[in-house]
Amino acid sequence: MPLSETVCPECGEPTRDDDSCPICDRATGEMAAFSAQFASPGQTLDIVVAGRHYGRQELAEVTLVVRVDEVLEEFDGRRVLVASAVSASVSGVDLEGDDALAFVHPTYLIEETTRPRPRHDSWPEEVRRLVRAPVFLEQQGNHTRSVFVDNVGVSVGDLVDLVRGELEYEQVKAIFVSVAELFRKLHRAGWVHLGLTPWNVRVFDRGSEDGFPRIFISQSLGQVFEAPAPVEGGQLEPNNPFEDRGATVVELMPLAFSAEEIERAAALRKNDGAADDDSAFYEPAYDSSSVSEAIEEDEPEVGTEGLEIDAVLDGIDRLFEKGKIDDEIAVTPGFSAPELLSGLGSHDGESADVFALGMLLYFLVSGMVPPASVYTRYAPAIPARNFRPGFLPGLQPVISRATRPHAADRYDSVESMLEAFYEACEAMERRVRSREYAPPVIRLASDTHIGIAKRRRNPTNQDSVFSAASEDGRFALIVVADGVSTASYGSGDLASRALAEEAARVWEDALPTYLLESRVDETRIIRQILGRANHRIVDYVNRTYSPFRGSPHEVMGSTALVAVVLDGVVTLAALGDSRVYLQRGAGLEQMTVDHNLWTLSIKEGVAADTALAMPHGEALARCMGTFVIEEAKLVAVEPQPDLFRFRVIEGDSMLLTTDGLTDFGGPNLLAAEDNILAIMLAEPDPALACLELILLANRGGGGDNIGLSIARFY
Repeated sequence: MPLSETVCPECGEPTRDDDSCPICDRATGEMAAFSAQFASPGQTLDIVVAGRHYGRQELAEVTLVVRVDEVLEEFDGRRVLVASAVSASVSGVDLEGDDALAFVHPTYLIEETTRPRPRHDSWPEEVRRLVRAPVFLEQQGNHTRSVFVDNVGVSVGDLVDLVRGELEYEQVKAIFVSVAELFRKLHRAGWVHLGLTPWNVRVFDRGSEDGFPRIFISQSLGQVFEAPAPVEGGQLEPNNPFEDRGATVVELMPLAFSAEEIERAAALRKNDGAADDDSAFYEPAYDSSSVSEAIEEDEPEVGTEGLEIDAVLDGIDRLFEKGKIDDEIAVTPGFSAPELLSGLGSHDGESADVFALGMLLYFLVSGMVPPASVYTRYAPAIPARNFRPGFLPGLQPVISRATRPHAADRYDSVESMLEAFYEACEAMERRVRSREYAPPVIRLASDTHIGIAKRRRNPTNQDSVFSAASEDGRFALIVVADGVSTASYGSGDLASRALAEEAARVWEDALPTYLLESRVDETRIIRQILGRANHRIVDYVNRTYSPFRGSPHEVMGSTALVAVVLDGVVTLAALGDSRVYLQRGAGLEQMTVDHNLWTLSIKEGVAADTALAMPHGEALARCMGTFVIEEAKLVAVEPQPDLFRFRVIEGDSMLLTTDGLTDFGGPNLLAAEDNILAIMLAEPDPALACLELILLANRGGGGDNIGLSIARFY
């Protein structure tokens, strides 16, 4: 190995001596040598703390000997360590008993950085109240050591990890509101953060003696709140739901509950139990045998009553006064605004904080670090619910507006972002409660066009649509399909037309069933349409090209969107990259997951920059036309779409469209979605809105067929 290279001690990846590891960001080379000045596990340190931080005002100065137990985080020029106190003394006399316990019992976090840290008392009082203060601060040249008592709740990042990345809606709401209110107060005081991540803001429960949000966390873990059972010897055995999760960096505190916490939890559980069970929004089902099971879950409860959660800023290198922002800003890809990552800086800092709050909301919804990419100008590459399709729809429009690449396009303040957030939450909660009211009535239209430029290359329109609704407007069937144009065996128009024609036949059977007030099985309707159309594709190829000697990838296929609307509930099946959007007011949210290599690679954990640089990343990974080849003959295999179910309410609109609209509705996807939303807002008539959207795509080049359907709910 050349002398200019070394190996990362953390993950073993080759890296340069003067660089950090490209995989895990562990300091190496010269930075590692500087980090050698930092404390290490096993080392002891003497620190002096004030007794008032521990409720012991009579003790002005207490000397603690703390032992470093382990490294919690390590990055370029920054290390966070976990430590415990070995002894406490005053004027050389060791404290004993309860006097010592107050100082020795807590766990300590030591943050060491290569930059000076501002003194906590240098900030205005209204700012100091928002930031967790260190009990000890030491600066020697460029080396800063800060010591904190680890007794203020848990970082948002660690909390999301504790619940395995699956926060409930009411938890997301409570956490985001507490953090956003923190930033609103910070901005009102004339200061900005510019470095928000889930790991430098902590949430805590004011109703808990030590601040740890046990009740809050346990809601996602299915914790049952009963008094801890006594065991032999009269000691209480705490129920620790984390004990089977393997080793963690910090030993987790068991969720043992006080009598007051048990009483609060019982009241909270009683309130939650008052709501009825119902179907709402569910994870995709890939196995056709489990489709029915996948949509028979209980509807998520909504409301944050009883959740007492607050937030405090933590791990702050520095804050910035508005109008006095310099270039020394630490950035974190995935959370920092594009203007900070590019080195351009931020004028007043508020818009950069709004961007970071949007990325934090993405993290809360998805449970994943936002896949930001240079190709998306550091905005998330895919919607948050692509990672968690089972999460209630409604928050993505807030995320999208907050994380716009250009600062001028974002919310102009945290207050306006909070207003939009509350409005979105109100609509989400109305959808959940909508079963208590009469279902909305649907107005429906569909249209298709060959595309003015696409016609020059192929005179056949390969998009097909079908839509029909009952006279009372409470039952409807919608199909949009985009035939694959690269087929050598068959053609895309035959494949997409098979879907539309089979939908028409199934509708003829389903409508009388609805009119006779018999039970309508939405999933059965979807499976009939997809199954019959798939068999038609396979049968055509067998009749026309038998024996089959070609490549499976050259057989005709089609994307598929099949939506059944019944009494305000949409049951939707999706295959391919045709999309369904839910629109309400100024919010437009993608409800489906694109089945192309780009999106599926990012979902599998490939870095967004790597995935979006793939050649032919737009190629479909899943579509209609599924089969196996046996003895030179195609044998149909039942299609396995994503299956979703969600409620709609009065004022909602739904757009089903092929990629001919999203690809040519604007110079890029973001602009196309803006243009689509503008037309959806301007034209209430579904048929005219379809026409305007077709004109939009053709004015943008018309390079592909356009097929779409719009449903408005009244």
